[in-house]
Amino acid sequence: MNVKDVMSKEVVTCSPQDYVSEVAEQMRSLDIGCLPVLSDKKLVGMITDRDIVTRSVAKDTNSKVEDVMTKSIISVSPNDSTAEASAIMARNQVRRLPVVENNELVGFVALADLAFPFPHVQEISNALESISEPRSY
Repeated sequence: MNVKDVMSKEVVTCSPQDYVSEVAEQMRSLDIGCLPVLSDKKLVGMITDRDIVTRSVAKDTNSKVEDVMTKSIISVSPNDSTAEASAIMARNQVRRLPVVENNELVGFVALADLAFPFPHVQEISNALESISEPRSY
């Protein structure tokens, strides 16, 4: 099974110029933990609830997204297998990945998306176990 078969195609995004406070409110109202950051349709980063807490609230409440977003993007292609996606999540200890094709965001895949249907239960279990392990820096 490929990522395109399980990904969400309608994705809420934000801009690098948006204020973190507005993005945080949007994340709260949608009950989500991260947003892809797009500039001219190109994925330039991800902003997570953790980014907001550690890089904005702890420093400056008037920050813009570009000041606190994670710029190193880990993504998958719609044609990657769900097994590859779960391995990438495990290796990078993330629960969600943007899906990018031709440098444009085309979807979003979460660990929960990979859990249904059930053919890859062991891969999902392995990914979740790796994601939950403490990192060694």
